Amino acid sequence: MRGFLKRTVLKWVERAGRLAHKHGLDPRVFVFLALLGYVIQGLYYIPWFKGKSVDLGFLVFLRFLGVVGPFYILIKGKQIAAVVNASLAVSWTLNTAWHVCHFVYL
Repeated sequence: MRGFLKRTVLKWVERAGRLAHKHGLDPRVFVFLALLGYVIQGLYYIPWFKGKSVDLGFLVFLRFLGVVGPFYILIKGKQIAAVVNASLAVSWTLNTAWHVCHFVYL
C-alpha cells in the first residue's frame, strides 16, 4: 500500500511538472508561494504578533501573495493563462472573503 501511494503521488507530481513546463511555467514558483503563505499564516498564531495592526498586515500580505500566482501565469504562461486565471480569480475572491472573516471577525 505504501509503495502504491508513493508511486501515485510521484506520478501526479511528474504530470503537474510536465504540464507546467509545457506551458512555460516553473512549478517551483508555485511551491515557493504556497510555502511562503503557510509561513505567514503560521506567524499569525505566534503570540508576539498578536495586535490589530500586525494581524491586518498579515492579511494584506496574504492577499497580495494570492495575486502573485495568477499574474505569473498571465505574464509567463502560454495557452493556459485565460482558463487558469479565470479559476484562480474565483478561488482568490472566495479565499479573500474567508480570510477577512477569519482574521478580522474571529
